[in-house]
Formats: sequence, C-alpha cells, structure tokens
Amino acid sequence: MPESGLAAESVSVGQKAIFYEERTGAAEGSANAGAVVWSVVQESPGDGLPAEPVIRAEATIAERDLKLRLTIRRNADKTLPASHIFEILFLTDEKFTSGPIDTVLRVTFKDREESAGNPLLGVPAKIADGFFLVALTEGAAEVETNTTLMRRDQWIDIPIVYSSGRRALVTIEKGIPGDKAFDEALKAWGAKASG
Repeated sequence: MPESGLAAESVSVGQKAIFYEERTGAAEGSANAGAVVWSVVQESPGDGLPAEPVIRAEATIAERDLKLRLTIRRNADKTLPASHIFEILFLTDEKFTSGPIDTVLRVTFKDREESAGNPLLGVPAKIADGFFLVALTEGAAEVETNTTLMRRDQWIDIPIVYSSGRRALVTIEKGIPGDKAFDEALKAWGAKASG
C-alpha cells in the first residue's frame, strides 16, 4: 500500500525481497522473489508527542499472496524497556496456503543475502495474529551493537514459524533507498536522544 507516488517509483529500483519456506516431509521447499519499498514516514510515538521519523518497509511476494509491513521506530514509551521497536505485520488472505504465522524469531542483519548475519539484541513477541513486535534491548552496549547492524548491513532476515511448526524466512534488501531511510531516521533519533 504505497503512501505516495514516490513509493510506487521506488519499486522500479528493484530492492529485493525473497520468501523461503523449508522443505518438510509433506511439502517441498520454495523460494519466491518479490520487491520491497523503503520510506521514512512521520508518526507520533504516542502520548501526544510530536511526529518523528519512522522507517517503513513494504515487501510484496505476489506469487505467494504475502505482504509484509516492517515499521522501525524509536521507543518513546518510558514503561517499555526498549531502545527501538520493530513492528512486523504480515498481510495474507485465503490464497496464502501455508497457514497462520505463529512466531517471529530473532531478526537478523547481514552484509550479503547468503550470509548468516547477526541477530539484533531484543525480544520478539506476538501481539495478534500476523502482528509481532521486537523490542530492542536498551543497555548502552546493546544499543551500540544494534545501531551498528542497522546502519551497516544490507540485508534483513525475518524468520517465522507457522502454527504447523514449519519454518520460513523473509529476506529483504536495503539497497540505496533503505540505507537512506536508516541514515535519516537514525540521525533524527540520535539528535532526540542527545537533545
């Protein structure tokens, strides 16, 4: 769901999204290509606070009728011990035959699509069917590690587990649009934290 003509333009840049499902005794493994659009949107972090930059990635795997919306924001909720929040929303319909997504495992950043990468330091939680949060750890060393991964690495892995127990993985590429989005938001968040 692009929010402007600019987002639709970004599709032609061709940032990759790839959806992998593991092979099981009852199903073949698969890899389906898609696209991801990066943007920075302004949203209030809540409690009447003014809007600030939020990173948004909209990935579409058309062949599998799967959409993923990843929203990354600075945590402004003092009651939640987290530096940043990753909101992960899976949009599927009845054509998505793999079944309900039950769990999101540790989100990983990596330098190349085929790398193993490094997981972010944080805690994933299921909020509702298809909706998950990852609260990044707020200790100074953990924030430094997570920020370095977000700024430096080019690919993001979001591993999932269906209610059947079968595993899958959504991999998205940052590319130049993603790098710009992270750079803009991280600078703004850093200025808020130090100001």
